[in-house]
Amino acid sequence: MRSELIMGIPVDNISYDNIIEDVSSYLDKQNKMTIVSINPQIVTESKKYPDIVDFIWRSTHRIPDGIGIVLVSRLTGGSIFDRVTGYDLMIRILAFANENKKRIFLYGAKPCILEDTVKNIKHSYPDLIVAGAIDGYNQLKEEEIVSHINESNSDMLFVALGFPRQEQWLARNIRELNVSIFQDVGGSFDVISGHVKRAPNIFIKFHLEWLYRSLSNPKRLGRILQLPIFLCKSIVWSMRKLNS
Repeated sequence: MRSELIMGIPVDNISYDNIIEDVSSYLDKQNKMTIVSINPQIVTESKKYPDIVDFIWRSTHRIPDGIGIVLVSRLTGGSIFDRVTGYDLMIRILAFANENKKRIFLYGAKPCILEDTVKNIKHSYPDLIVAGAIDGYNQLKEEEIVSHINESNSDMLFVALGFPRQEQWLARNIRELNVSIFQDVGGSFDVISGHVKRAPNIFIKFHLEWLYRSLSNPKRLGRILQLPIFLCKSIVWSMRKLNS
């Protein structure tokens, strides 16, 4: 697995199939596999959070979750040509868990969203075990959450607290968690629960889900400018690195 730097943040050149193969291997060896999504927002803002940068560097799989990452790689002579979206990867991991009767734990989102996420996962993947679920608005202490997760004997943990909370939470607690597969999944619970519709296929086909989400939510309109700014900053960073 090769990786490259985008504004100092490592991103792996990896496919869905590669990751699922690794999921099986890490489970067999009972090693920890950390999957973190790398998108333009995370690259642009991560420097504000040294703990997240350190966590990304220590993670085993840094997926190119965003067309902006792919474009920068292409424009700067990199080798990343395909996206690996956090949502689609979670769906594939759930399918693997279902086929192999694995135990999963869900942490994050609003209570109503989490409840519907659990219900829909159980319906779509009847052979996996939802060993536990805790919403992101609970009043538990971090050590209590870790204890609940460990007591569940889960094989996989999906954390949906959004950036930067989910990365910071994992960075603080991953050493104490007795789980093999970790994935930060952002708003994936929103979609799985049915509370948020995924972008129409035409947007997905042309890698414009980010634009659909921005247009659908007035609070996200400012992110429309984020991609061109990210592209410019990344290309300038790459040119300076080559000339240094």
